[in-house]
Amino acid sequence: MSTAANQNLSLGKLRRAIDGNDSYTAEYAMSTAKGSSATVQMSEFSISAVSSITGYAYLWESTAETYTMNFANAGALFLSKIASRGENFTWTDNSSILAPEGSSDYTAVYNAGAISNANTGTGADDDWYAAGTNNAAVAVTGSFQEDGQSTGFNDHATNYNTNLYKTLTIVDSYGGSPSCLLIGTPIDMADGTTKLVEDLEIGDEVLSMNMPGQLDEDNDDWRSCRFADEKTETFTQHSASVQDINFDFAFNYWDINDGMEKITGEHEMLYKPLNENTWMWQLVPNMRVGANVMDKNGNEVEITSLENVIDNDEGYEVVQIDVEPLDVYFGQTFLVHNKGSDSNPF
Repeated sequence: MSTAANQNLSLGKLRRAIDGNDSYTAEYAMSTAKGSSATVQMSEFSISAVSSITGYAYLWESTAETYTMNFANAGALFLSKIASRGENFTWTDNSSILAPEGSSDYTAVYNAGAISNANTGTGADDDWYAAGTNNAAVAVTGSFQEDGQSTGFNDHATNYNTNLYKTLTIVDSYGGSPSCLLIGTPIDMADGTTKLVEDLEIGDEVLSMNMPGQLDEDNDDWRSCRFADEKTETFTQHSASVQDINFDFAFNYWDINDGMEKITGEHEMLYKPLNENTWMWQLVPNMRVGANVMDKNGNEVEITSLENVIDNDEGYEVVQIDVEPLDVYFGQTFLVHNKGSDSNPF
């Protein structure tokens, strides 16, 4: 971007934003600010606005998600030199059930605590709240002010030194956890072996798929990605590391093709609608017989049957996993996506 009209081009304030030195009269060179002797402009450290905080609106209890502060017209060096410095940001929240994880810069990781489902605590079957009953509405607040200063190098930017809010719902997931596979589901590992989903451990490498053009799940628009048939020919098998594992119960699941996949209805899968040549992410209840899903070899497999299996008495034990960095893995048979949602699962 170019510098704005009336922008304070103080080299001292730029230095403070980069390294916290509060001496505005000490000698400081632009080459030092960049970290090299190559030509550099002040506009490379500038922004025009602090625009928003993004991240999933629904955060499952006992899990963590990353929330990101976004900037308009950021110069080429802004993120690496200024936004990467934690002293330039303040993150807060309004709930005891929400806790920050580690230090934060322009991104902040928040952990949601567990929500008790006990009603009176007797332990009786009728003494527990159903999933979703105790959802908690909370908010994450973030502000950008260089080294805590109300007047800084980027104080011309809209929403500089201003609190931005991201409203979240911590989901009471007992009895209704989304994005889950049933206990007993075999998972393909990166080394060619298989493990039951309940036997996975943090750090295990599972079989994944490298999908050129697929946005990271931290980008709110990842569900909008589309892949023409010819584009899928560039997909290649890859590995992804298990980062999170959660056990829960669900009262129903979907059976695809007589047991080829057993998965809860809130799980996104790679799907090609009937009579179309474009792949997309789709929830299982929205799929149709005759359409196609993708197996681990990149082959399209026709959906010949879809059955919603329900047990309102005892339910089914399920496992939810989060893998990185590719966000996708294979269930028993087909390509599925990580947890995370901007839609209320209840």
